[in-house]
Amino acid sequence: MRKLKAKAKWFLPFVALLLVLSGCQSVGGLDINKALLDGLDVKSSESNTTFSMNVVPAAGISAEDQEMVELINSFSVSISSLKQQDNGNLSARGTVGYKQMKLPFSLFVDKESLVFTVDGAKQPFYYPIAGVDTLLGTAAFDTEKAEAVTKLFSEFVVKNLPNASVINVTPVNEAVYGEQMNLTKLHTEITGDELPGLFKQFLKSISKDTEGFTKLIGGLYDYLYPIFQEEGMGSLNLNEFGFGEIPLDNKEDVVTVLHDAAKLAVDALLLVYDKELNNLYESTPEISTVLSKDTKLQYDVFVDSSLHVRKQNIDLHVVLPEDEYIPIRSISFKSQSEVWNINGPVTADVLNKDNALDVSSIELTPGETLRNFDPNSDIYRLLKNEMGITKKSINIAPDDEYYYPIVEDGNTYVPLRYLAEDLDAKVEWDGTSRSIIITEDLNGDQLIFKIGSAEATVNGTKVKLPKAIFVDEYGDAYVSVRMFAEALHAEVEKDAEGWIYISRE
Repeated sequence: MRKLKAKAKWFLPFVALLLVLSGCQSVGGLDINKALLDGLDVKSSESNTTFSMNVVPAAGISAEDQEMVELINSFSVSISSLKQQDNGNLSARGTVGYKQMKLPFSLFVDKESLVFTVDGAKQPFYYPIAGVDTLLGTAAFDTEKAEAVTKLFSEFVVKNLPNASVINVTPVNEAVYGEQMNLTKLHTEITGDELPGLFKQFLKSISKDTEGFTKLIGGLYDYLYPIFQEEGMGSLNLNEFGFGEIPLDNKEDVVTVLHDAAKLAVDALLLVYDKELNNLYESTPEISTVLSKDTKLQYDVFVDSSLHVRKQNIDLHVVLPEDEYIPIRSISFKSQSEVWNINGPVTADVLNKDNALDVSSIELTPGETLRNFDPNSDIYRLLKNEMGITKKSINIAPDDEYYYPIVEDGNTYVPLRYLAEDLDAKVEWDGTSRSIIITEDLNGDQLIFKIGSAEATVNGTKVKLPKAIFVDEYGDAYVSVRMFAEALHAEVEKDAEGWIYISRE
C-alpha cells in the first residue's frame, strides 16, 4: 500500500488539472466565463449533491487489496440539504454510505463555531472558530479582501482556459428540485491525451494576458501588504525577496516587477515545455496510460436565463497503468448537484452547541470516543469494528530502552505508568494510602495497586500478584506485565527470545 501511495503522487494534481481544463470560452452564444463566475456573487442558495466512486480491480490481486477495492466502491456521500445564508452561515444534512452502513449527519457553521453531529451520537460536537482573526491578525482575516482576491484569481484562470475538442450547447427542459425549468446545457468532454496541449495553450494565454496578470498581482498586493504592515514588515523592500531595491509601499513598481518576474517564469516554462514533457514520458512511462484517450472527463452544467448554474453532472474516469504495485486498473468519480432559491431568503439550520463536546480542548481516548455514541449505532460499529480505534499493539524487546523490563523467576515486570498510558488507561496517585489507581479506558474497570503490596484490587476483588509492587531507582513503580495487561483487557504472548507482544482488540 505504501508503494501504491508513492505511485499516486502525480495522480491527484493530474485529476485537479483535468477538471480545471474543461474549457471556458464562449460557445453557441453562451458566455461560459460569466456563467461560472456569477456563482461567486451568489450570497444565498439551497442545493443538494451526491458523490460516489468506482474502482475496477486488477486481475489476481491479494485479498487485502480486494477488500480495499470493495471499501472504496461502497463509499458515497449524499447531501440532501445544503443551505448558504447571506450572512455567511452554512448548514448541511446528508448521509455517508460505507459498506452496508448509512451514517446520517448534520453540520452548522457560523462565525463562532462549527457544530456537527451524526446519527447515534449522544451529543453534538463543536469546534470553535471565533478568535481566528486574532490569531491570524485582523488584516489576514479581512473577508472582503479575501473574497476579492478569490474572484480575481477565478476570473484570471477562467478567462484564459482553452476549450476542449468536444464542447456544445443545447436548450433543455430539466427538473431542479422538483421544478421543471428551461435551461441551457453545456456539455464538455476532455480526454487525457488532450491535457498536455490544453495546459500549454493555457500557459500561452496567461503569458499574453498582461492586463489580467497585473490585475491579479495588484489584488494580491492589496490583500498581503496590510499583513506585512501588521507584522512590522511594511518598510522592507523587494530585495528581501530577491527582486531589487523597491520599497514594498510602492505598489505600482512592486506589481510591475512581480508581473515581469511571473511572466518570465511562464515564458521560460513554455520554452522547455515540449522537451520536459518528453522527458516526463521517458522517466515515468506509466503516465502515458493515464494521459490516454481512455481517460475522460464528461462535464454537464445547466444554467438558467440569468446565467446561474442550476445543475451540474461530473463523470471522471481515469485509467491507470498495469503495475504490480497498483491493484486497480481504473477509478471513476461521479457527482451530481442542483441549486435553487438563488439569492432568495435562506436560513441555515442551526445546531445548538450548548451541550456539545468541544473537540478542540480535549484529546479523547478510544474509550472516551466510543462512550459518546450509542453502542447499537452504525457509527459506533464503524469506529470500533471497521476503523478499529480500540486496537493496540505493543512490542517489548528484552533490552527495551523505553520499558526497561525486569525479569525475575520467569515473570517480566515493566513500569506500571508506561504500560497503562500506552493502553489508554488513566493513572492517579493517592499519596495518603500510597496507592496507584488505574481506570481502564474501554470499560471503566478500576485497578488499585499499593507500593510494596503483593495484592491488587480489580473492581473491588482482591487479586494476588506474582511479586509486590516495587519502585526502581528512577521512581518508576513496576508491575507484572502479564497480569496488568490482561487486567486491561489485552492479550500477552512471549516468544523464546524474550520478546513480549501485547495486543488489544
